[in-house]
Amino acid sequence: MSEIDLSLSTYKPGSLISRINRNKETILDNHLNQVLVRSLKICDQTSGFFDVTIAPVVNFFGFGYDKVKYDDKINYDSIIGCDKIIIRDNTIFKKNSDIKIDINGIAQGYSVDIISNFLRSKKIYDFIVNIGGEIFCSGNKKGDDWAVAIEKPFMNIQKPMYILNLSNKALATSGSYRKIKKIDNKIISHTMSPKNFLPIENELISVSVMADNCMDADAYATACMAMGLIKSKKFIKNHKIDACFIYKSNDDTITYITQNLLKFVSSKSPNYLDLQASFGGAPQ
Repeated sequence: MSEIDLSLSTYKPGSLISRINRNKETILDNHLNQVLVRSLKICDQTSGFFDVTIAPVVNFFGFGYDKVKYDDKINYDSIIGCDKIIIRDNTIFKKNSDIKIDINGIAQGYSVDIISNFLRSKKIYDFIVNIGGEIFCSGNKKGDDWAVAIEKPFMNIQKPMYILNLSNKALATSGSYRKIKKIDNKIISHTMSPKNFLPIENELISVSVMADNCMDADAYATACMAMGLIKSKKFIKNHKIDACFIYKSNDDTITYITQNLLKFVSSKSPNYLDLQASFGGAPQ
């Protein structure tokens, strides 16, 4: 974990990614190279809704590693966009020295995968890894699948909404109900839009994605939060991704869950009956 931190943590001034953001380094280690190569592929796949060059906006709104002052001379179009960086031969090339990288939407998932692969290399096959809510479940717990909760989207309370029985699957969640700030009497989310360079504002409250690896699950959940409900539904359908969306509709909180993910939902889930209309029919 220390090795991963020294590579990927923007909150450590001496980390590799911090040195790259200060233009002190261009050579990537294996960790950062893997994360950035996959990030660029997912950026293309999501039509730019997952974008690691969003760091200047994240920092500006106070959610990042660096505190910055407002500068109306900043042209975000010139420094944000996955076409602004190139990864080749374990080297990063920036098209502008002001480009900065934020991989917090994928790094935790990647870290989960690294730890999971390490345990398997030691011939440990029954385990669960949880780093900041990004999870991989391997094998079983005394013969039963691992029970993992999708939480109710409350700000300061942790209560399960749905319980999934998982084995050899990753689950990652992104939401707008935690890591928030109040600016000018307005609540803003920590997830930024690479399209308008502002905190996201849409009906989604929580996105949970199930996948075979946690890095992809983490990035897809982040991307879907930025897309909003309609685009996310179309995206996961086109790419055969399993997900659970919890969103606002007027004064109601509604769940949209893919048909395959429904199979993993335990009947012991507190909100299980809310999903009954989904079984055998449209997943909502």
